[in-house]
Amino acid sequence: MKVYDISRDLLKTPPYPGDDPPSLRSLHRMKDGESYNLSRLETSMHAGTHVDAPLHFLQKGKDVVSLPVDLFVGDCVVLTVPKTPLDSMYFMKRPFAPRILLHGKGQLTESAIGYLYNQGLVLIGTDSQSIGSYSDELSAHTALLGYGIAVLENLELRGVPDGRYLLSAAPLKVSGAEGAPCRAVLIANDDEPMQV
Repeated sequence: MKVYDISRDLLKTPPYPGDDPPSLRSLHRMKDGESYNLSRLETSMHAGTHVDAPLHFLQKGKDVVSLPVDLFVGDCVVLTVPKTPLDSMYFMKRPFAPRILLHGKGQLTESAIGYLYNQGLVLIGTDSQSIGSYSDELSAHTALLGYGIAVLENLELRGVPDGRYLLSAAPLKVSGAEGAPCRAVLIANDDEPMQV
């Protein structure tokens, strides 16, 4: 069994344009004579590797705590995608799993999102900062989150071969939050061929 850590470091990852970078401040330090170490973290819910909940783009959408945890754990496929629009035909010719992670800059089209939803997609992830484009964040997010498809962003997929895996990427449990950081890992089963 091989485990890939596909999370980015929260404090070392550049923030989304316009967001403040996360900060970690020491409150108590053993090297200063304290009997323990204690820190305070201040961060956007969308820093580093994170999950978007429907509330991020839908006024009456679910918060991150309301998302079933099983969306974030289970069969997954990693696909390296070209830097072009990805339509339904693109995905018809590729392996499918209920969770798909995209390695590359390809952008989802409306037809791809509808097709994947009808196939039973429950989660889509990307190693880009966002599943949307900088010129149009709204379209992909509202379509995916409106269908109830979880969005996992800012993954670290360099060095991960395309193939089938088990994904674990549950977000932090933060009531009322429109998203949350997570620690995402992929587990490869040595007994099955990985390549797709």
